Amino acid sequence: MSTSTYTAFQRHLAFFSTPTTPPRLTFISALRAGIALGLDFPVAVLLSLSLRVLYAPFPYLWSPVIVDRIPPSSHRTQLSAIVPPSNKSDYTCSELLSLLNASPAEKEGKGWLQRKIDQGHIVGFWNMAANARTHTVSKRDVENFRQGEWEGAVAGRRRGRSDVLPLWRGGPIWVAGHSWAMRNMLGVRVYEVKGQ
Repeated sequence: MSTSTYTAFQRHLAFFSTPTTPPRLTFISALRAGIALGLDFPVAVLLSLSLRVLYAPFPYLWSPVIVDRIPPSSHRTQLSAIVPPSNKSDYTCSELLSLLNASPAEKEGKGWLQRKIDQGHIVGFWNMAANARTHTVSKRDVENFRQGEWEGAVAGRRRGRSDVLPLWRGGPIWVAGHSWAMRNMLGVRVYEVKGQ
C-alpha cells in the first residue's frame, strides 16, 4: 500500500515507524519519535510501550507492527469527520474533546472503550502539539492532525529551545542534559541551542 493511499491514522503512525516500505512500528522507532516530539525519555518509553500494547498482534508484542495491517477497527480518530470552526485560531484540550464529542460520525460503530481510547488519542495530540506557553494547539496543527501529518512541524519546533514541553506535560527535567543524552544515545536532535 502506498503512503498516499493511507488513512490519516496510518500516516500518523508512519511518523512513529521505520522509514521502510511498508512502515514498521518498532519499540525503538516509536521511542525516537516520542523524543523528537519533545517528550522526556521515561515518557517516550511509556508511549512506545503503549503503542506496542495497542497495535502489536497478540502474543507477538515485540514483533514489528506493519502499519498497513492494522485493522480499520483499531484506527484512532484524527477528527477527519468534523469541520472545525473557521473563526478559531487555537484550541484548548477541552475544546478539542468537545469537537470529538460533537461529531456523531466520530462515534459511529465504536464502543465505550474505543471512544475512551479516541479521547486519550486527542489528549495525547494536544499534550505533544500544544504550545509550551499558551497550552493551546494552533489551527494549522489541528488541520495537520486531521490529515495525519502534524508530527513533522511539531518536531521541527522542538529542535530549538523556544518551545520546550513543560514537565507536567511530559517534558524533560533538565533540558540541556536531555538534549545531550538523546543526541548521543539515540541520534535524536531535540531542544538544542544554536551552535550545538
